[in-house]
This record gives sequence, C-alpha cells and structure tokens, in this order.
Amino acid sequence: MIKTVINRGAILLALALVLNIIGCQKRPATTLKEPILDMEFILVQKGSFNMGNNQENGTTNPGPKHKVIISTDFWLGKTEVTQDQWQRIMGDKELHPEKPSPFRGVHPDYPVVNVSYFDVERFLGKLNKLSGEYQFRLPTEAEWEYACRAGTTTAFSFGSKLNDNLANFNAKVPSEYAISGIASTHPEQVGSYAPNQWGLYDMHGNVWEWVSDWYGIYPDKEVTDPKGPINGKEKIIRGGSWYFGADNARSFHRRTHQPRLWGFSIGFRIVCEKSFRFE
Repeated sequence: MIKTVINRGAILLALALVLNIIGCQKRPATTLKEPILDMEFILVQKGSFNMGNNQENGTTNPGPKHKVIISTDFWLGKTEVTQDQWQRIMGDKELHPEKPSPFRGVHPDYPVVNVSYFDVERFLGKLNKLSGEYQFRLPTEAEWEYACRAGTTTAFSFGSKLNDNLANFNAKVPSEYAISGIASTHPEQVGSYAPNQWGLYDMHGNVWEWVSDWYGIYPDKEVTDPKGPINGKEKIIRGGSWYFGADNARSFHRRTHQPRLWGFSIGFRIVCEKSFRFE
C-alpha cells in the first residue's frame, strides 16, 4: 500500500514537472518583413494579462494592477528602430544640433536616439506615405507591456532579477531587482541580447521606448484595448535604458516625458498594420 502511494506520488510529481516545462516553452515566433526598410515584426497573439503593479508608488504610479484584454493580434517590431532605418526615411541631418546625439554614426544598427515623440510622429508620417500595403504606428502602453511580459508575471520576462548578460542596463546601480555587474556606457546594436519568450529583443534596457499613450492613472477595473487619456501634458516611455538601473527596466515600470523633448537614451519601436487604403 505504501509503495503504491509513493509510486502515484512520483507519477504526479513527474506529470507536474512535464506540464510546467510545456507551459514555459517559448511561443514559436511568426515574423513579417515589410518592404520599405526590411524591418521585421513579430506576431503578438491576442490575450489578457494583469497590467501594472500595486507595490510601488510615485509620480508615475504603475497601479492599480488591473486586467487588460488585448482583443486582436498585432505585429510589433522585433527590435527598436535603428539609426540606419531612421536615416533612410529622415535623412542624415542631425535633428537637434544644439544637443546632438553622442552615438550618431557609431553603428548603423544602434537604436536611433535623441528623438522626441513629435520626431517619431514625423518619421511615421513619411514612412506611411511611402508604404502601400502596410501602415505603422507606435504601440499603446498596454500593447507594449503585454508584449514585454510575454506571458510572465515576474518583474522581467527573464524572471525576478536582471543581470548584465540578459539586458543592456546599468548593473552597478544597487537594486533588489538586479545582480550587481558592469555599468553600461552606451546602447548596443539591436538584438545583441537574447529575446524574450515571444521573440522580441531589448524590451528590457538598451533604450527607452516611446508609446502612444498620454500619461494617466490606471483604471481599477477590467478594460479592453486601452489607449490612455484623450490628451495630456506628458507621454509615456517604457523599458529603461543602458544608462538606468534595473528598476527602470521592469515590465510594469512607466516613466513620463514631455513629447517635445528628446533624450540620449530614448528611442522607439513600432507596430505594423495591414493597410486598407487600397482594398
């Protein structure tokens, strides 16, 4: 009798381990390449998640935690937009010569930085005029966090702590969310670190990323496809950067930035949508 119970227990334990492994497997990435800049996009399948965090307060409070439903699939940039992709649309002229980017021209596959929200809107306007089959936009804040989490509930898609082998961030800044390491001094070429479970690169660190939302306090109820307030004074940036510590790179962390201003560690990635103009 004892032997039977032990055998059943062993079987149940083994089954649980197998199911856990299956549940943690990476989702096969479905990719799309648009023809103008050869940018690659990952299909993010619709679903739901708990957005935000209740254990942190501050001027950009990421609470209350609330359920968000993403009702349709969407295509999100596999990487951040690069210097080369930016220059092929906007030209090689320095946008802000009064305070130029310290990384301009260092490498074509560095993420473009020193771009304001309004600069990004101009880039998207020009790209959309050139493209017939596809149209492009910034992700919403909810889409961004959903894709960053990639089905996880921990502070990072890689787990509860970040180290400098997983992402490009300042690992010298003390944090309960980081294993101490080196202090990065610059962005890295996009895709230099391992992707998250859904095939997206640099969602933690490298450069901050603009999203489309104006800043607003989260609702305390379930919402579907939220887009933030209709208007506001500040936009949201997400993901942290090479210059900041791990706290800023957490999946739920949000920071505000005036849309007319830029920064040496602020870039962006975009969403690709099917165009209906010619159908």
